[in-house]
Amino acid sequence: MPDVLWLEATLGPLAFPLDPAKRVFWGCLVSAALLASLAVSIEARRFDIRAQVKALFDRRYWLHASSAIDVSLMFLNHFLRVLLLVPILGSHMAATLVVGRFLQRNLGDSPELDLPWLVIATIYSVTIFVAQDLSRFLLHLAMHRCAPLWRFHRVHHSAPVLTPLTLFRVHPVEHGLYFLRSLAVFGLVSGTAIWLFGRDFAAFDILGVGLAGFLFNVAGANLRHSHVWLTFGRLERWFVSPAQHQLHHSREHGHCNLGSALAVWDRLAGTSTPAHGLGRRDRERLTFGYT
Repeated sequence: MPDVLWLEATLGPLAFPLDPAKRVFWGCLVSAALLASLAVSIEARRFDIRAQVKALFDRRYWLHASSAIDVSLMFLNHFLRVLLLVPILGSHMAATLVVGRFLQRNLGDSPELDLPWLVIATIYSVTIFVAQDLSRFLLHLAMHRCAPLWRFHRVHHSAPVLTPLTLFRVHPVEHGLYFLRSLAVFGLVSGTAIWLFGRDFAAFDILGVGLAGFLFNVAGANLRHSHVWLTFGRLERWFVSPAQHQLHHSREHGHCNLGSALAVWDRLAGTSTPAHGLGRRDRERLTFGYT
């Protein structure tokens, strides 16, 4: 096996902060720090730069034993993804080509759609975002409702301290299921788009990343796994806030707020719990970490 592949498999996560497609991209981390500063200042009704810097670089927080598990699983799952999942299941691009060729071979040429690139980009960007978000919700719901799957998913919920790296605290089996989900959804949507629009196929990107996903990461997604309370107020009816995801991790609230970005799925499933009305004392009593 090429040395480059082994190098990517073992050390790839070290480059995550430089990858705009990752939630822990440095730009998204900076935006999270700024939003955290704003949220803390508003609640305290004053801006204390020294206290905030001290809290941000608290070694007891970042070097907690829980973080060691997060980092270990990040490297393990990336290793398995590069050397096992992609070689066996294929890449997202390969899935896209398979779907596109299948449609062309079985349905022939697509109907001619003379649409401006702006309309095509909008249709694709909205479709892929909604499809990915809905599929994440459905799999996440299954993880909480199906006992065998919960045994794997509870690894993610075992973190007593939430940091942005808790995102990677995932059992390898769960990681494989989410990879398969993403592969299937991306292949179906993108393959269909290529068949329909051909050379006119377009998408809204920032730094080569889907616009909607990038904006989601910039809008405080890293605070979902943190102890900084950031709500979206009445917008929580439509979008899942970082504070709502913290309730999802709390022992007191359990299996609520399963959505990633859109809150509509939780409302339809009856699993939505707003965060903006929770008092400070109730928030301070929240505990994390299923055993």
